[in-house]
Amino acid sequence: MDILPDSTATACELCGSTTVRELYTARDRLRNTDTLFRVTECSGCGVLRTLPEMSEAELANYYPRDYWGDEAEPSQRWIESSQSEKTQFLKRCGLTTGRILDVGCGSGFFLRALDAEKWERYGVEIGEAASKSAELAIGSGRVFTGTLDQAKWPDSNFDVVTLWSALEHTNQPRANLREARRITKLGGSVIVQLPNAASYQARMFGGNWFALDVPRHRYHFTLPLLTRLLPESGFEVYKVTFRSKAHNSHALRQSLKTKLIGDDRRVVGKALFCLLIPFIKPFDWIMTMLSEGATLTVAARAV
Repeated sequence: MDILPDSTATACELCGSTTVRELYTARDRLRNTDTLFRVTECSGCGVLRTLPEMSEAELANYYPRDYWGDEAEPSQRWIESSQSEKTQFLKRCGLTTGRILDVGCGSGFFLRALDAEKWERYGVEIGEAASKSAELAIGSGRVFTGTLDQAKWPDSNFDVVTLWSALEHTNQPRANLREARRITKLGGSVIVQLPNAASYQARMFGGNWFALDVPRHRYHFTLPLLTRLLPESGFEVYKVTFRSKAHNSHALRQSLKTKLIGDDRRVVGKALFCLLIPFIKPFDWIMTMLSEGATLTVAARAV
């Protein structure tokens, strides 16, 4: 499709361009609406964006109460198991103690999985109910309800700032990374995890890719783009992985299900999907080992 100015888009927050190329359309996988959303490529920097533009208040209508999980209070054992991939990544980065801030902390499961004797835990969460749950679990005054910039933490306040599946949800990714740098100590770390828009799954499924998650995901990142954006924000990348036992094969399974079966519950498609199930995890493992994994996790040091 031709590249042209888009009247529904404000300037790209990364480069300022308002000129885009439409790649494909996608529907909300949670069926909040039948609206078709457009996934576009910015002609200025190449980042993928979801259009039309939506304010934070408008986006709130697309988050059901259980978006971040069941409202029932889980056991500590379940929390530690569900968050083990994240806590192990911290250890592989040599991060074992300090003051940590989780941006978009939800009900605080990641923070609750950390050893409270080794970590001084803080969170930021825009959802009021989830924020209250997190604060109840990790301590009064430890969780700010709102956005990262609204929290106004002091300069150089944290050893580690994490954005697990958070940066892609914001309309201001660059501003959030710069704010993360301001509040991170020199030599401290930021960890960003998000869907890999250059993965084999993204290319294979397009608008049917489960991890696309429009309209909630506003910007869609690749490793080259993220490794350019982080240094521009004051960080030096030191660890990258495409592996995620929790997300990668699950996204492939759900994407295949949508592609083959769809809303009309196609019989042939359902039979083919069932035949492919045993091959999903092995195939995804191979593609992940080839740096094609659907989840991108990057650790960067404040410089």
